[in-house]
Amino acid sequence: MPDVARFYGLQISRSVMTCCPFHEERTPSLKVYDDHFYCFGCGATGDCTGFVAKLFGISQFEAAKKISYDFGLNLFNREIAVPVNKGLQAENDYRMWLRKASVTISEYLTRLAKWGKIYAPRNFGEQPNPLFVESLTKRDYIEYLSEVLTYGSDKEKRQLYSSCREDIMKIRERLDKLAAAERPVKRKAI
Repeated sequence: MPDVARFYGLQISRSVMTCCPFHEERTPSLKVYDDHFYCFGCGATGDCTGFVAKLFGISQFEAAKKISYDFGLNLFNREIAVPVNKGLQAENDYRMWLRKASVTISEYLTRLAKWGKIYAPRNFGEQPNPLFVESLTKRDYIEYLSEVLTYGSDKEKRQLYSSCREDIMKIRERLDKLAAAERPVKRKAI
């Protein structure tokens, strides 16, 4: 179950909790067990096929086919069934993006605030650090995005989804590169 949940976009914490994709929430309430899931917020529960069926708005049988196809299990000889309700899939994509965008913007805003303090020039003639300059130039825009994602109306969030997806994806890539650069390099023993 954890592998299926991660494959379809959920970010699971160490305590095996995540935000439920079946209702709007800000704090994780969905517990992912080895063989099933349970949401303490909306009461949704089920196994892997039940999760995929509910997520994509398809039958359990079609969900089993989808899992088989997506994980390369080759349990079915025929082609994968197309989800019945494309509108529901688009709505699920939007909800998933909304959660990921909120995490990304929050993380980037925290870094910008940190860089503004750590890399501020100490002397008048000192050349400013590029991270300090980035914190000055990007902070207002990122605070705006954070405010819309946190307090904006559904209409404002959907406008952000249609107009700023590319920007937020680039921020996520930047954060991932920074995280990779900060990881210590593992050396092989000789």
